Amino acid sequence: MGLLFALVASVALAQESVSTPDIQVYKRAGMLELKAHLFFPPKVAGAAARPAMVLFHGGGWNAGAPEWVYASAQRFAALGMVTMAVQYRLSDEKTTTPLDAMEDAKDAIRWLRAHAKVFNVDADRVAAYGVSAGGQLAAMAAVGDTLKDGLSSAPNALVLYSPAVAVTGSGWMRKLLMGRATPEQVSPDQSARAGLPPVHISQGSEDTTTPAFGARIYCARLREAGNHCEVNGLSGLGHLLSRKLDEQEFTFDADPVARDHAYRAQEKFLACLGYIAAPLTPAFDSPETVVRAQVDAFNARDVEAMARYVAEDFVWYNVVADKMEIESKGRAALRAGMERYFRGNPTARSEIHMVATNGNFVFTRERATWKTKAGEERSQNAFAIYEVSAGLIKRVWYYPAQK
Repeated sequence: MGLLFALVASVALAQESVSTPDIQVYKRAGMLELKAHLFFPPKVAGAAARPAMVLFHGGGWNAGAPEWVYASAQRFAALGMVTMAVQYRLSDEKTTTPLDAMEDAKDAIRWLRAHAKVFNVDADRVAAYGVSAGGQLAAMAAVGDTLKDGLSSAPNALVLYSPAVAVTGSGWMRKLLMGRATPEQVSPDQSARAGLPPVHISQGSEDTTTPAFGARIYCARLREAGNHCEVNGLSGLGHLLSRKLDEQEFTFDADPVARDHAYRAQEKFLACLGYIAAPLTPAFDSPETVVRAQVDAFNARDVEAMARYVAEDFVWYNVVADKMEIESKGRAALRAGMERYFRGNPTARSEIHMVATNGNFVFTRERATWKTKAGEERSQNAFAIYEVSAGLIKRVWYYPAQK
């Protein structure tokens, strides 16, 4: 308990020590001053040059502001990075297009590198963070690297959140471009080549604004070209990890557990690159990951692994019609029960055919199969609801259905 309190206290202290935004003009486009909103980590005397994160907000290329990514900028600053939330030109269907925003994104990265000594930034460790439309800007800055005054516009790593990385078929993008380019020319998945920076993507499986298949295609093409790309897919969630699936452009209901898991995965990615020392948040697996691991352990008939994935006060309920009975209560009881079950059913297996998440709860449709002593194949479909907390299954409600 004392260790947990110390961890929470240290996280709170680090976040309180992050600077308020230092707003500076990084570029002038005609009469418009484009601004960089900089956040600095807690000061450490004699600290070496720090890695940086350049953040691009979403908004469909025609809306949004740097303030939209302040929370993420502060989170990364608390991890020890210099962070910069970027203002870029928004499309107006008159004179300004996403092409202008793409140039702004590249100029923002160059500007930060030009001021690396001023801000104590390591110019060779400048990552980019892009949300939705901002993900397209960050990714295109990587593939469209150009030098100005000897300064590269390409980030050294990409952290993308529900990114628009496959816009070839986007009528909205075509409209905003106003004939000055085609969607294919500004679609990151069409520009995969060797030598691009490592990429981490957080993506909801039911996203209809920036569909999950686009992220998978983008990642696959990057990997085929020899690059590193990973997709952290969150089942049953929409754009920006929203639980609200009927409308995903203007109103969002982000799943807090999934969002926190996405943040932890981002931090793990940055830690593996050496950009941060270690994640601030406890490293628990997502609820869906825990459930899938439990099913894998079942199929491997690994009783000890199954026991490790449940809480000490774990309860398994069988629900049939209007009756609910306790099948197993406690970790020790689960272990004993599964040992008996596998002795009588050594061929039993389970497959998850559908999964949805809502906070700490995971809903599955599963199909169990086994062979009788006479060699006859049997199966049973079932629904199950798992409650997962701190990486452990606390309760299961199991609803067996037709055989």
